[in-house]
Amino acid sequence: MVTTCEVSVDDAATVTRMASALLAELGAGHVDAGVDTQLVAELLAMKERISGFLAFAEERPVGLIMLSESAALFARGTYGIITELYVVPDQRSSGVAMALIDAAVTLGTTKGWGQLEVGAPRQPMWNRSPRSALYLKLGFSEIGPRLKLPLHGLACPRGQGSPAAPTRQEPRRRRAPRRGIPDSTVPTLHNCV
Repeated sequence: MVTTCEVSVDDAATVTRMASALLAELGAGHVDAGVDTQLVAELLAMKERISGFLAFAEERPVGLIMLSESAALFARGTYGIITELYVVPDQRSSGVAMALIDAAVTLGTTKGWGQLEVGAPRQPMWNRSPRSALYLKLGFSEIGPRLKLPLHGLACPRGQGSPAAPTRQEPRRRRAPRRGIPDSTVPTLHNCV
């Protein structure tokens, strides 16, 4: 029988192990040094925005789901994002993922979230993945791919008034049309505050 328990800062080592296994499995070689237990503990301490559940088969941790709360107009308020979902290989297809998603749905309903979203791996991997069938079976619908722009190293540290370093968008700014009217679609960098 699978049971779920909400994670706490005390679970940082277990969450770190499972998140590291997930990233390794997904081939996230771009993750510099894996997942740091200190960072995990700091995130778990952000209880107002970060939630999660561990799944246990008897006393053994066999799965993890991590959630982040966000808000948007399209969602008409707050909503949840599944940021990590991992089940140890020998427990897959045994109901662990479903139990974790059920816990997330219950939490989201309690918090008043309008919806629950999950990001998928790159499309070829997603199309071959049994994960896609699980999510679709549970009532998730595809809403399109997500894109990301890493921000580490692009912004000024908080509290410093120095100008921002050049970004990857600088070439776009240089190519922006110059017709005497500023291009309002190209953001202007200002000093950090």
